[in-house]
Amino acid sequence: MSNTEPSSRHLPKAVKLGDIPVGHYHAAMERGHPIRRAWHQQKFARILGCLPDGPNQSILDVGCFAGSFLSLLPQERYSRQVGVDILPDQIAYAREHFATPFRTFEHVSSIEGISGIPGTFDCATLIEVIEHLHPHELDEMFRQVVAKVRPGGLIAMSTPNYTSTWPLLEVMLNRVSDVTYDEQHVTRFTYWNGPQKLMKLAPALKEHCELTLRTTTHFVSPFLAVFGLGFSNRVSHAVPHSLWTFPFGNLLLMVFQKRG
Repeated sequence: MSNTEPSSRHLPKAVKLGDIPVGHYHAAMERGHPIRRAWHQQKFARILGCLPDGPNQSILDVGCFAGSFLSLLPQERYSRQVGVDILPDQIAYAREHFATPFRTFEHVSSIEGISGIPGTFDCATLIEVIEHLHPHELDEMFRQVVAKVRPGGLIAMSTPNYTSTWPLLEVMLNRVSDVTYDEQHVTRFTYWNGPQKLMKLAPALKEHCELTLRTTTHFVSPFLAVFGLGFSNRVSHAVPHSLWTFPFGNLLLMVFQKRG
């Protein structure tokens, strides 16, 4: 972590995505309150668990922010890693801290800029991205992302589940956290309507992809971090995502596979 990174204690509350301090969520994952650390670590672990476990894959992380997710991925599994985001300061942070010969970070000025990323990928991830986009932006986003995924490849995403305790958590976070979400989360999904609503808003998904997984995560496990982060993570990993059908976890996970 750079010593020049501003402390959120001395900044106004972040209302918009671009207001969030550079590296904020990575700092929360590494040394924040145990619940916040567990939240981020388990979120990334669940997304990774939705993806194939073979070697020498390629992955595109859309809305990578400060690069935290890709920073956790080994070269042996993902020999080509590309993160993209529209926030130049977050991309600069990601490049400074996590860029390697096999891991690069690209700033795009708009969603349409995804088309300029060279090549195609085995996997694409959108981790807490889609709730920040308006319907017309979702349509364009997934037209771009689907075009970047190879036939048979996967698109995995997470988003808050509004048929859970998330609305209550959001109210609490808006009061006590240094980041508020009521103006950031503009398109909301539930376990019950998530895939159908997303395919309606993003026709490219319906046209070119099939839903292969819908599940939830983050029901109680992050909150158990008050008893120890290791204990919390063990609980999170106790049931594989493929066997977890409980609809009320605070995060909704969806995976789509591009047709061959």
